[in-house]
Amino acid sequence: MLSIEQLVTLFERFRKENSFQGKVAELYQPASYLMELGGKRLRPVFTLAAHQLFEDQIDRSLAAALAIEVFHNFSLMHDDIMDQSPLRRGQPTVHIRYDTNAAILSGDWMFAHTYELLSRYEPILAYDLIRLMNQTAVQVCEGQQLDINFEKMDQVTEMNYLEMIRNKTAVLLAAATRMGARIAGASREDQDNLYTMGLHTGLAFQLIDDYLDVYGVVTGKTTAGDIKQNKKTILYIKTLERADDADRTQLLELYQQDSPDKISRVVNLFDKYEAGDYLRRLTIEYSRQANNALQRVSVDPNRKSNFTSLLNELLNRNK
Repeated sequence: MLSIEQLVTLFERFRKENSFQGKVAELYQPASYLMELGGKRLRPVFTLAAHQLFEDQIDRSLAAALAIEVFHNFSLMHDDIMDQSPLRRGQPTVHIRYDTNAAILSGDWMFAHTYELLSRYEPILAYDLIRLMNQTAVQVCEGQQLDINFEKMDQVTEMNYLEMIRNKTAVLLAAATRMGARIAGASREDQDNLYTMGLHTGLAFQLIDDYLDVYGVVTGKTTAGDIKQNKKTILYIKTLERADDADRTQLLELYQQDSPDKISRVVNLFDKYEAGDYLRRLTIEYSRQANNALQRVSVDPNRKSNFTSLLNELLNRNK
């Protein structure tokens, strides 16, 4: 079996062998720029690792792994425009480096290229993968729209927020995992369990991101960007739920202004009502559910070591 590092190396080699190019270079350059910025490559690794649960020869999953990563980066490119984000992975975002029109159009091409990659499989398999990708793409768009809606709302429930990150973030990781299992010929039950594992991992992953945005080290993104953009994360929701009337009013007012001390005052309220501790406990619960789903997959436990390591690494990361 290949290690996680070897899976990443295998994927990167395939990605570079399938570099973006065509007659109109200006269309492909922004997409290439974003892909070359790197990232965790978490989603393609989940595709390859899911395939490897069932057989050692995993080359057949490389096109699907690349499709998932291309789609993910397409969504980042357009999200950065909507959020007016200046940085991505410590470098200027695509719409800053090039311009907004270039970012929109190159992102549109990446969306189309996702389906070109999946169409390389034999018809029945390609149909299943494309259908799953369609379903996932719709959910990602719904999640992004909910995220936008929340910016205009004072009151967002925990259930509302979890539904949003489930669609915006978790379903893509779940789909990536199912694709690897489907290409490997896994049973429907094993595919379902791996999808559940990916879903709960994705929820835990996003919750940790929310925590690190406020309490983590500098990661190449704008520090406390969620507070600056008035994002209604679990930290905000739980603080608003627990706060007394005076602190509740203060938090609502802070999220309607852009004062120099906004971040420090908001974080003080998060700390006062132990919202960070609550978020960490919620993360641990989703991680536990992810591990339980993995244990239900009917393969030799030794073949699950990559996923066990991945889940532990994700839970304990600090960036």
